[in-house]
Amino acid sequence: MKGHITVFFSLLLLIVFSLLCTAIESARLGGVRIRCQSGAYLALESLFADYSLPMAREYGLLMLDKSYGTDNAQAYQEYFMDYLSYNMTANKELILPGADLCQAAAVGVTLQSERVITQEGGVPLEKEILAHMKYAAPAGLFEWVMEKLGIMDQAQIVTDIFDKLSDIQSKAQKVDNAVQKIHQGIKRIKEYRLDMEEAKDRIGDAVDELDELYEELDRAETTREIVRLNSEIHTLERSIALQVQDLVQKHTTLLEYNKNVAVQKKQYDENTRLVADKLVVMEGIFAEGMEKLDEDTKGIVESELSDIRTRSAGEGDYYKASYATEDIHSNVSILQSNIQSLSPYMSGGTDGLKNVLDSCAGAMSVYSTEKMELNYKDEAVSGTGVDVIKRIKNLLGDGLLGLVVNQTDKLSDSEFSPEESYEASLRGYAYEEKELLEQIIINEYLLNRFGNMLEPAEDKVLAYELEYILKGKEKDKENLAAVAAELLLLRSGMNLLYLLGNAEKNAQAELLAVLLVGFTGMHGIIKVTQLLILVVWAQAEGIADVRSLFAGKRVPLVKDDLSWKLSLEGLAKLTSSNLPRETEEVGGLSYQEYLRLLLFKEKRAVRNARTMNLMEGVVKKKYDKNFTLKDCISELVICTEFKAEPVFLMLPFSGRGVQKNYQIEGISSYGY
Repeated sequence: MKGHITVFFSLLLLIVFSLLCTAIESARLGGVRIRCQSGAYLALESLFADYSLPMAREYGLLMLDKSYGTDNAQAYQEYFMDYLSYNMTANKELILPGADLCQAAAVGVTLQSERVITQEGGVPLEKEILAHMKYAAPAGLFEWVMEKLGIMDQAQIVTDIFDKLSDIQSKAQKVDNAVQKIHQGIKRIKEYRLDMEEAKDRIGDAVDELDELYEELDRAETTREIVRLNSEIHTLERSIALQVQDLVQKHTTLLEYNKNVAVQKKQYDENTRLVADKLVVMEGIFAEGMEKLDEDTKGIVESELSDIRTRSAGEGDYYKASYATEDIHSNVSILQSNIQSLSPYMSGGTDGLKNVLDSCAGAMSVYSTEKMELNYKDEAVSGTGVDVIKRIKNLLGDGLLGLVVNQTDKLSDSEFSPEESYEASLRGYAYEEKELLEQIIINEYLLNRFGNMLEPAEDKVLAYELEYILKGKEKDKENLAAVAAELLLLRSGMNLLYLLGNAEKNAQAELLAVLLVGFTGMHGIIKVTQLLILVVWAQAEGIADVRSLFAGKRVPLVKDDLSWKLSLEGLAKLTSSNLPRETEEVGGLSYQEYLRLLLFKEKRAVRNARTMNLMEGVVKKKYDKNFTLKDCISELVICTEFKAEPVFLMLPFSGRGVQKNYQIEGISSYGY
């Protein structure tokens, strides 16, 4: 019986030992997993520490070049495995043989996802820029931009409205044409003499005389007397027929005058309806925009709209056209009836003619022109045409860049054509709504990092980089010309806003319009010409503004009487050789500040694409011709596979001698 306890405890100890080994192995496996995850993360961190130095130096942005300057876009995976292998075997020589409890090794890596700079419409690039500019955005920038954009929006709305109004005014000229023709027709009707009583008496006397001749003929006895009387009768009958023909012709002429007035009245009605319909459509389009206008500006626009409604849209019958033509149709009926009654006597015959004449005279007594009076006056002012306006418009078409830059030969001649532009791939990308402040900060980065006409970039693919971002043309001069045109459009809109609100300058423009086209007597043409003068005046002032901006001067966004340069007399004499001098306006905006506003108006996809075109072009030119942003990533997610050998579960009685190796997977992510 001695020793049975020893055997029992030996068996029990084996079980306890197995349990302990399992627990220790489990704890060890947990440690191995942590070791593997840490090694993978450190390897990923080491990988991202090797960011693209050219992009960091030139633009202050951190991104990983997957190709490492080679043509192998998967080169980064090899570097990652090197870093990972090192991390898993570091200081292994310092560990006693057999004392390494980890015994794990990386066997593979799988890419889960990567965020390439050029993907998602350039959103990763935006994120990098925002991180770079986190503490660099000027205080109050958001308020400044939104204030200026609000003013610009008003100018844009007013410009768009007046463009539509100009179109409607051109249609309204047809209304004025109809009114003028009605006016002229009424003048002809009133001036035309058709004295029916006089004609009746004259023809009636002739008929009486004819009757007497017939009576004498009946009494005649000699052949000579009969021949004489027949000759007189024939002559008198011919005279009566001619008088009736003349009377009918007068009726016909007067009838045509009345019919023409009726036709023009119909044209007037149709055109007023057309203008009214277009006005309703236009007001519907700009209903929301009108709400954004301040009260003064809204009042100006409403005044113009009201003028069109009353004069050209038939509201209130401003010209009294309906009243003045009220009797036209009855007059036409009277004239037609008289012509029908008199026509049989045009070829001869007098039976019943006197009764017909009496009836026609009675009908003409009802014929009336008393109401025929339009609310319309002839503007008998001699004019010289629109040569001044044409000359100014031709001036604008001769080459804007030459007008706003004194020495065009000193402008940059650089050209840049990206090997593969990103515009096509980014255009149309559906962005998530972004905070306006973030977009403003991104634009601020562009203003700080990229050159422009006043501060050209050196040793870059283009000197005027910001102008390229805005316009995307291959040549510096082309981009500058396009920006100049946009600035002119902006300044013209702002200047027009000022002119419309200035009663004195409006009156000057109206006076000039009367001098130019007042001879037409048509209010619509005068109004269109007045508006055209204001537009041209605003454009000419805009040329002076852009000249000042390109000369490094400041120009206020909203003009006042003190900052306005060009008089109407100066406008009439304006040529390419006597443009207004560049002036500095205290409190105005600089060229760069205007670019800031233009950048905000640019589409995100276009802005991001052209920015990437420039960045890639500069790095290719200065550092690496094989560089491409398509190989640059800002975030990476990978799955790493490890193999670990068992240590505490190597039990001989397990049936296989050694347990299978552990397979460990871990997800690691990192981003700038």
